Amino acid sequence: MRVVLTVEASAELREATAWYTARSREVGRRFVAAYKRSRGLIAEAPARWMELEPGIRSLPLERYPYSLIYVIEDNHALVLAVMHQRQHPDSWRDR
Repeated sequence: MRVVLTVEASAELREATAWYTARSREVGRRFVAAYKRSRGLIAEAPARWMELEPGIRSLPLERYPYSLIYVIEDNHALVLAVMHQRQHPDSWRDR
């Protein structure tokens, strides 16, 4: 299944990547790798991950305090947010 990011999720991913990369290029690369692994897991089995509520799913990134919040649509998974886990849990709801 294809995984697509909303404009907001894409911006959050860029911001988090920049933050980690500013601290260490290697840590930034590891963050991107963790994101890509999670994205691949969603592509392989989108319904496997925890539902926050009916239709809205969450997959935490390995070793990083971020989760991919997504919905399954007809032919793709739509990532609504790349959310830091200390953000208010409803911060993505207006999307």
